Amino acid sequence: MIKRISVIALLTGTGQLIAIFALKYISQHGPAEQLRGMGEADSLIQLIINLIGAGLQAVAMRNIALSEHWQQEYKGTQAARMSFSLLLTGLGLLAFIKGNYLLFMISPLLAWSGDYALYALGYPVMGALVSLIRVAVPYSLIVLATWYRSDMLVVVYVVSLAVVYLITNLFISYYIGAPYFILPRFKKLYLYLNSLSLGIVTISVYFVGLGLLLVAPYFYDGQVVAVAFVGLKVYVIYKGVLRIVHQAFLKDMIKEGVQFQVDQLSILLGITFAGSAFIFPYSFTTFLFGSKYIGQIGFFQLLALAALIYSFFLSMTTTSMLLKKDKRYAITSSVAAIITLTLAILLSRPWPGAKTLAVSLCIGESVFMIGLMRLVATREGILKRVVFILTNMAFLVIPVGLRLIFGDSQLYWFCGFGGFAIILLILHLRKFLLLAST
Repeated sequence: MIKRISVIALLTGTGQLIAIFALKYISQHGPAEQLRGMGEADSLIQLIINLIGAGLQAVAMRNIALSEHWQQEYKGTQAARMSFSLLLTGLGLLAFIKGNYLLFMISPLLAWSGDYALYALGYPVMGALVSLIRVAVPYSLIVLATWYRSDMLVVVYVVSLAVVYLITNLFISYYIGAPYFILPRFKKLYLYLNSLSLGIVTISVYFVGLGLLLVAPYFYDGQVVAVAFVGLKVYVIYKGVLRIVHQAFLKDMIKEGVQFQVDQLSILLGITFAGSAFIFPYSFTTFLFGSKYIGQIGFFQLLALAALIYSFFLSMTTTSMLLKKDKRYAITSSVAAIITLTLAILLSRPWPGAKTLAVSLCIGESVFMIGLMRLVATREGILKRVVFILTNMAFLVIPVGLRLIFGDSQLYWFCGFGGFAIILLILHLRKFLLLAST
């Protein structure tokens, strides 16, 4: 188990680091207009993926994992996905209103992907490898395009992503022994209705994050949208890292002890991420985003705070699904999304800066957390998490001390949080090794 988690973490982490530093390079050397365009394109592509997946994907993964005749489940799911994707292509006509809506035309290509079956069938390492390729190739190519055709970054990103999806889709079908092409069957669309509640959750969670970029261009100027894309992309990557942990222990998350241990790991990552942003703001910002964004330190700090809030009770998202509280979970997530989007719109006039988007996100994540606590948490479970948070935050005295003595530099940022990590490792290693062996 430990070896598998390590390989998955390495592959996924490599892909996400490539994306982060590619964005950093592009934001420093590429046109702001192209960066903004990439943000809008990427957020729209992620919306299409989430719409196609909706709740159907989670249900399909569960059924494929439990069924001996998984091929029939896979064929039915793919037929539904392809049918829905054909309906989505009709939205490509909106390109007459806004050009990037032409991206809806690649919906069938995105629906064709059977990557979810890799995880359901017990091939998470291969799933992580596919994910790495789908991130590394497009972002590497847009770095090259920054040198030679900086006016074509959006086109290079979209075309390279489409080609990579085409190749990896064929590979996935070959690897799992499934048909390469499954025709749409519109009567299979009822599968989306059967998983409607989880579909609402999927879309709502998307808008409490990168989905803000679909709204931002109508209320904020292009420079703010470009900054928001860089920050929100890193924020979504952070969420993705935490999801790796949860996927690894999905079957055991019904146990309260496992839930607490998984939350402990999430909390430690959240404290490290947010602590870096607040204790070494200059080093944190220049390392991840570049010196160009020094004036946006407050925005990145608020995003780190939102990430910390997200980390506190993350296991409760999985617990809500395992306990089949789908409808209440859908209400909780949709309320959080509506509040996030509403605040981002209403506050754009008096405070039209990137910080406003981050404040909206912090409030949305807080509402989501409170809703999850009301849904599945016990008083004892909440107390244990609060005590764990406060106890481990006390060790931030190490990086705080180095910052006060030596100032804000990357060397002492790494040293301070390196010492912090060593102490946490000594205190919690045995516990997490036992968790990994379950």
